[in-house]
Amino acid sequence: MPKIKFGVIGLKGIGKTHVSEIATIENTELIAVADIDERVGKTLAEKYNVAYYKNYEDMLAMKDLDAVSICTPHFLHFPMAMKSFEYGKHVLIEKPMAITVKEADLMIEEAKKRGLKLGVVYQWRINPVFQKIKEMIDNGVIGAVYRACMETCSFRTQVYYARDAWRGKWLTEGGGVLINQAIHHIDLFWWLIGRPVKVFGHIGKLYHDIEVEDIASATIIFEHGAHGVIQASTVDPITTVRFEICGEKGKILSEEGSGQIMYALFERTLKEYLMDKNIWPKIMYQWNHLEIENRVAGHREIIRDFAEAIIRDREPLISGEEGRVSLEIVNAIILSSFEEKAITLPINREVYEELIKKKLSGKVQ
Repeated sequence: MPKIKFGVIGLKGIGKTHVSEIATIENTELIAVADIDERVGKTLAEKYNVAYYKNYEDMLAMKDLDAVSICTPHFLHFPMAMKSFEYGKHVLIEKPMAITVKEADLMIEEAKKRGLKLGVVYQWRINPVFQKIKEMIDNGVIGAVYRACMETCSFRTQVYYARDAWRGKWLTEGGGVLINQAIHHIDLFWWLIGRPVKVFGHIGKLYHDIEVEDIASATIIFEHGAHGVIQASTVDPITTVRFEICGEKGKILSEEGSGQIMYALFERTLKEYLMDKNIWPKIMYQWNHLEIENRVAGHREIIRDFAEAIIRDREPLISGEEGRVSLEIVNAIILSSFEEKAITLPINREVYEELIKKKLSGKVQ
């Protein structure tokens, strides 16, 4: 079986997961790691018997290196990906793929120009719960979706932000809860419901001593007319990750961690109930429960698929174009909040770049 020779850039946090998975997947081979922290880098290199580089560009110069996983802080994703393409390497990148959608555009263009693969890690798409929900929607089980709600409310202490200097800053994180925690579920949201066309959002900083948002709310209009609502935070001690998806034939409910999908199917369609001769027709429906294996991590499948995409010369499961959508939603919510108006997608790239520059100069509060 052909093996894709990988290097991993950034070895703290999720980088360790990439290293351990690449080292054991049947179509990948770990040959090098790179990190500015020599202690971490040399320890992992010794454990897996691979080369260590303090400077990631030295690793990119390896002739037998096929692809890299980029697992560094957000602000390094764009320059490291562009440099990797320059060396002719395929790139699998952790979320978010960049800080701004303009950077994502340039990454996609560069990969296409050089005939290289660009994949983005959104491992929750592999989770059997969301795979099943996607199947149900695509197969018309609940009919055409007209309304959906998503909550992704979690908790982070001030120490969490103080621990790593890049967190909580516009320049290096690119936002707060939206671009870091919620972007996983924003990716699921549009993947399940459809592509967004208009966004109205509001962000706030309630409790943390950071530059960026720790709470956000948004409404989204999707391409087929469905309405969506998003609420996200890092100030909720009781975590809630919840999806409610309403269709003309029924409704799906899912809460993260339950390993269960609840769905109700109407005896008649929504349109039939709306045309009923009675002013208050009796709505008949039945709740059903599906117990699903709640497998959280999907990095292994994402990495295996990316390697297969290189071998077979096809698009990876989550391409650069797919990975860009959730980032654009995040950018649109932030832009909408500061401009206090709805944003039509695609957003104006230059306007968002200017907003970020103003945030960094302290001209926008």
